[in-house]
Amino acid sequence: MLKTNARESFANIGKEVGLSAPAIGKRVRQMEDEGIIEGYALKVNHEKLGIETKAYITLVMHREARGASDALEKIHAMEEVRRCDRITGDDCLCILGYFKNNRHLIAFLERISQYGATKTSIILEV
Repeated sequence: MLKTNARESFANIGKEVGLSAPAIGKRVRQMEDEGIIEGYALKVNHEKLGIETKAYITLVMHREARGASDALEKIHAMEEVRRCDRITGDDCLCILGYFKNNRHLIAFLERISQYGATKTSIILEV
């Protein structure tokens, strides 16, 4: 239930699973203390903020590039990037990016082209 709504009350969770609110609170705190629950996230409607284009972009590093770690750090810091992972296979990085429109996406691709060759897949529907 917390995965669906992290703000759900312990009382409501308790009713659903047959435990008291204090028992649920104790279990949640224990999971937080043990690192099972690492945090709580905010869900944002990006379309209402003007984000029209979302894309997965894979990057194959240039041989002369200084290294994937350096590129990963710099690319991850870019405001358009929501996620940047080092991956196995022919590609080195997989980037999830959010963009105002396709022109914004093109500008982003031009900025990261210094690190290597990209392949872009625009997300049509989640």
